[in-house]
Amino acid sequence: MAKKTKQDPPTKRHEPLSSLGGRTEYERDYTAILYSHAFRRLRFKTQVFYFPVNDHISTRLDHSLYVSSISAIICRNLKDKGIECDPILASAIGLGHDLGHPPFGHAGETALNELASNIGGFTHANHSLRIVDKIEKPRQKKPIIGLNLTLATRDGIVNHCGESSITKLKPASIKKYEEVGTRQSLPCTIEGCVVRLVDKVAYLGRDIEDALMEGIIEKTQLPSKLRRTVGEKNGEIVEYFVTDIIANSDHTQICLSDEAAAHMKQLGDLSIEAIYENDFVKEMLGRIKDMLNICFDIILKAIDENRDNISGYMNYDDYDARSVLGNYIEQREILYFEEEKYADDGARHRRIAVDFLSTLTDRFVFEMFEDYFLVRPF
Repeated sequence: MAKKTKQDPPTKRHEPLSSLGGRTEYERDYTAILYSHAFRRLRFKTQVFYFPVNDHISTRLDHSLYVSSISAIICRNLKDKGIECDPILASAIGLGHDLGHPPFGHAGETALNELASNIGGFTHANHSLRIVDKIEKPRQKKPIIGLNLTLATRDGIVNHCGESSITKLKPASIKKYEEVGTRQSLPCTIEGCVVRLVDKVAYLGRDIEDALMEGIIEKTQLPSKLRRTVGEKNGEIVEYFVTDIIANSDHTQICLSDEAAAHMKQLGDLSIEAIYENDFVKEMLGRIKDMLNICFDIILKAIDENRDNISGYMNYDDYDARSVLGNYIEQREILYFEEEKYADDGARHRRIAVDFLSTLTDRFVFEMFEDYFLVRPF
């Protein structure tokens, strides 16, 4: 008989903490994410509409706060129903689920996935885990890794993907700490399942409201029955789905009713057709991919020339992206040149370039492109 593998507790960390500073395990995760540099940069990263001039259009930061807040509210209500769950864990997962999104949202993800095709590809969910485990909070000595989050928070982050069509989610078995992210699965906690479903709720309503604000779609494009049942404003849409999730979920699964699931699919199909397949949005997608490819080539060339010779990067001007790249590599020399093993230097350099480009904001990439290619007046 095969020996049963012992499961790790959901609160396990890479390194045990001697003190939580008056916080619970998941409150510690929440504040670690909240104060991280990666979280702060989300305010200058695209949600759907690139580099918005209108201050009321959602950014990736807004979306993360929405998911965190809505998930906590659902978990509190489920707890009142006698279902064992922790609203703070849901908040922490929601806050950190999109930390791995590159500049320019899904357009950036598509571009980086192509650029990383020979080193395993790029998905924002997997990269969110890489951010919290290895890239954020760089260190000059071992053993603390990244934000040192719990198993449950890490698992919820890497398995959050709201683009999935699944609307009935049963938690997977709890994994060993080091197995998190090694295979695709549903989250291993009720809270993670809540975040995964809420991710879609949060972006569907807000994407439609932003598209209406920008004149990308008209209210008449929303079917009249859908408007009457679900609503046409973000708040109405969110309330409809949140109420349905609370009413239909139990201790075994987080789910929507069949009717609500059908409405979610209808809204999702409308969003794809009217927003993501919009001619203007598609044209901008092509331009963004071209811009990111050019910036990537500049970054990769600098790495090929300087490798781990940090002083070489300092020969560029202080505000040159290549100088910023040097600072980035200097803080992560242990990660790239000691801990991680690569097939060859080409793969190592491409991984560094992909990681670095993924951390940049829309604004930084835009200014980098301007610096290299636009003529400056004397």
